[in-house]
Amino acid sequence: MNFIAIDFETANSNRGSICSMGVAVVQQGVLVGTDHFYIKPTPNFYDFRNVIIHGIDDSKTRNLPTFAQQWGNLRKYFNNQTIIAHNAAFDCSVLRFTLDQAQLPYPDLDYHCTYRLAQASLPLRSHRLNEVSRHFNIGLKHHDAESDARASALIAIKLCERHRVSSLNELSAGLGFKVGKIMSETQGYKPFAKVKKSK
Repeated sequence: MNFIAIDFETANSNRGSICSMGVAVVQQGVLVGTDHFYIKPTPNFYDFRNVIIHGIDDSKTRNLPTFAQQWGNLRKYFNNQTIIAHNAAFDCSVLRFTLDQAQLPYPDLDYHCTYRLAQASLPLRSHRLNEVSRHFNIGLKHHDAESDARASALIAIKLCERHRVSSLNELSAGLGFKVGKIMSETQGYKPFAKVKKSK
């Protein structure tokens, strides 16, 4: 089971204003590494509300390249990969908005959402990342992109173990979800969604 967990933090209400990106790499079902990137947001300003959430401000990013300028280095985490995120609808929309703003082609990727998978698996009052991490005794510095990505990766592994499956495709299918996709050829997007039951 190989996949990459991602997490984005944004500087303002614009979905393309990535200021921080975390990744966690899983190979053969084992977390093998994490990484973090600060990014100059586009547009380049910070909303106070966002800063309160993640603690990042202009002092950390003003002299750094934008996402478009770093894309040559970051693309390897997305192109022809299986991606997970906790609330993947948000993170995948951030990726698409950012690439659209920069007029960059989409990568080809499949994606799964640990938030939706946890909702379908765990009888918790809340399925926010901090609550699911607490359930599995996973250490978390919430809204730190690298820590969030690491927690998402470990949650995916734990859910596969809980359901005794060996792949995210098997886990998602077993819980009634269609795999989400981003496609380069058509700049297309198919959401991670519940399979509609035939009447």
